[in-house]
Amino acid sequence: MKKEIIKYLNDNFPNLGSDIHIRFELGEPFRNGSNRRIKQVNKRVVTIFEEVFDQNDSIFVYIKDWGIIEDAMFGNTTPEYLYELLNGRTIEEETLFDLDEDEDEEGNTIEIKQEYQVKILNGLVSSFPYRKILEGISHYEQGREPSIGQSVFFINKDKDIVFNMYDDRGCIIYSKTKEQLRHLYVKYNDWIVNYWRDYFNRLFKDE
Repeated sequence: MKKEIIKYLNDNFPNLGSDIHIRFELGEPFRNGSNRRIKQVNKRVVTIFEEVFDQNDSIFVYIKDWGIIEDAMFGNTTPEYLYELLNGRTIEEETLFDLDEDEDEEGNTIEIKQEYQVKILNGLVSSFPYRKILEGISHYEQGREPSIGQSVFFINKDKDIVFNMYDDRGCIIYSKTKEQLRHLYVKYNDWIVNYWRDYFNRLFKDE
């Protein structure tokens, strides 16, 4: 399972992304930390998730976990919460690296490897507590608990879809084809992140 999904992502969604994607606003216009913001975030993200995935879809859950040093500003105050939600499931693990660049004292470019753990599991959508996982992600930068600071990607190989809620601000759905995402562009057009609207209008315009 582990090798299968890592190879699939490397071949189809390098760096867990794609130029063909759509990004939705979840939290605006409500202020950070407000109940209204959290309520809207969770309603929107579950609506989009359930539009993308059917309950009987087989999916992989791909977790990137940097451990307790993940975020110096917010910290992961309940780092085990995600795994408590997934308790009893078979989870395969792998150590991978993100590559970054910096400069040394002499101005030379140096390569920095940031180690993280990958946790991978699979099953039917209906078997995962996805609502609680998405809610936990929405809490992370809002000062609420329990929160989820790990990056979580939901992957459906049959549909060639990768779904990632990055925090309370938004979520991104990646695909290999525009047609897999066009219905989202039409149905939830009002929720598209305005900063990227021109890009998505060009991407999904009628040809």
